Amino acid sequence: MRPRMVRGRLGIGTRPKRPAEVFEPPARPLIRPAPRSTMFFPLVVLVAVLPGLYALRNWDLNPPGPWWGLRALAVLDGRTWDQAQAASALPPGAEATAFRALSLQPPLYAWLAAAATALSTDRAPLATVLPSYAAGVLVVLLVYLHGRAWGGRGLGLAAAVLVGFNRGLLAQMQLASPTTLGLAGTLTALLAYVQHLRGEGPATRPGTSACWAVVGGLAIGLALLSVRGLALLAAPVVLLHQGFLGAEPMPGARASGWWRAWRDRPSLVAGAASLAFGLAVAAPWYAAMARSHGLELWRAQLAGLDFAGGTRGGLGATLLDLAPATLPLGLLGAARALRLSLSAEDDDPRVVGESFWLLWLAVAALAPAFWPTGPRAALDLFLLVPLSLLAARSLVDLAQRRAPARSLAWLAPATAMAVAWWASTHLRAAAADLAAGRRPDAASALGLHLGLDLIVATAILIRVLDRWARRRDDRQRLVLAGFLLTVVTTTVATGLREVEFRHRETSDLLALREMILRRHHARPFELVAVLGPDRDESGIAPGGQLRYILSATLPRTPRRDLSRIDDLLTLPDRPRLVILSGTDERLPYSLQSRLNLEAIHPGRSGVLDAFATTHDDPLTAAGPRAMAP
Repeated sequence: MRPRMVRGRLGIGTRPKRPAEVFEPPARPLIRPAPRSTMFFPLVVLVAVLPGLYALRNWDLNPPGPWWGLRALAVLDGRTWDQAQAASALPPGAEATAFRALSLQPPLYAWLAAAATALSTDRAPLATVLPSYAAGVLVVLLVYLHGRAWGGRGLGLAAAVLVGFNRGLLAQMQLASPTTLGLAGTLTALLAYVQHLRGEGPATRPGTSACWAVVGGLAIGLALLSVRGLALLAAPVVLLHQGFLGAEPMPGARASGWWRAWRDRPSLVAGAASLAFGLAVAAPWYAAMARSHGLELWRAQLAGLDFAGGTRGGLGATLLDLAPATLPLGLLGAARALRLSLSAEDDDPRVVGESFWLLWLAVAALAPAFWPTGPRAALDLFLLVPLSLLAARSLVDLAQRRAPARSLAWLAPATAMAVAWWASTHLRAAAADLAAGRRPDAASALGLHLGLDLIVATAILIRVLDRWARRRDDRQRLVLAGFLLTVVTTTVATGLREVEFRHRETSDLLALREMILRRHHARPFELVAVLGPDRDESGIAPGGQLRYILSATLPRTPRRDLSRIDDLLTLPDRPRLVILSGTDERLPYSLQSRLNLEAIHPGRSGVLDAFATTHDDPLTAAGPRAMAP
């Protein structure tokens, strides 16, 4: 039994008072842990940067790269506004014609390439590709922002992966071409419209809407200064989407004509203001060039000079070439978006976003039919973005079990057939022969047989897996995960496989440039002689690459274009560089000794054979014959 405490006068026997508890704040960590949602954007940055860096290892000097490089050099020489005047320095022929045609295109890429070239060492040719690579990185980030605006971070990341590893985008990032730059400006304008549309309401800050209108207008202006007319495709996308949103009046509201829709649609007013501002940004250059060149400028804008190339088939061939592994997923996403848009009755953000992507896809698909001379490479990538967004929506819905798993019954065979059709030239040749009524050869028949076998085998496999996982959720998840991982892996593998290929001519030109720089630093050249034709069998000027390399490597050295080997005897006796470009004959050793020349770069059958004046030393004074073993 606990003894009872007796209080005394002196407090003896009383309970002692407990000291007041001291509450110390918890220790704050050095780095505050971030939520998992903040990790999406760093992953998107890696997806945007790393594939393009890998592609830069194998960058290409194919057209239009040399012509944009020559435009950049013309900007550095003082022709900032009009580079077409530099065509007068070229000899009459195919090179001068091609350069003048491209110099009448919008100039923004030439300005950026000139800035990068000025900052590089010895005017490195790789500097002309850097603006295209940087714009490609921006395109992937903008695709993520478009997906996140209507579908969340997960959908944005999936769309960024599908676009960032796409072979078409990586191929453009390897070239000195304004395609990615114009696409980035157009995507920025559409993103400004999306942000303005999502910000409509009483809770919006006063200056936010005006800010997005200015951003959209500036993006349209820069896109118009990059690729001719591509940014104008944003106007029908916005108009169609605004028409879809205002197709039915609100309950109790009075229906009004389409000409009064701007009163209830602030985004329509902001879009019109952005378009006017963009035209005002691009107008000074077009006005100055029209004053100098007149109708020649507008003929060049409408002539369809597509130096960057692009797919040339119909819509189906274009879609198969752009995204063979994700095309069925994109079609599934488009069908689900169409059904949801027709059946929805409220302003669900998903309905608004997917209808925007669907209308964007429709405008991009119909653009080549109404604009047959448009920039095909830019139009193809403009079609790729909404297709990838809809494919990412299908991918996310399948992963989250919002789409029925039975869709794999046709998704898997369709995906296998699309990849086989894209990868097999024999399969396409056999189909073309059958369509034309011709009998295919043995290789084409074998390709057609293997393609049909692949479809049948895939259908049987899916049927077996469907029976195996019919009443087991864990097995269904395994099947879905396997299919989605296969699609993503195929997309990544095809993109990386595309950028691994390197043209030998680019490698030879870079090796020639390094050798010329070494000899020029040891003993400067005073004359460059190029011996070769002006045009090859395909009609494309082959000297565009070589002329740009020589102009960037020896900018102040005079150049002479010769057509015969005997013309070398008329050159002045001073330190010179002789290059054989596209000839079928080699420089005889007797003529090399007579001209005091030695080989510095071994070409291929008269292509890029380079010779330089020998140094005045005992080892090389006797010419290359004395140095031969």
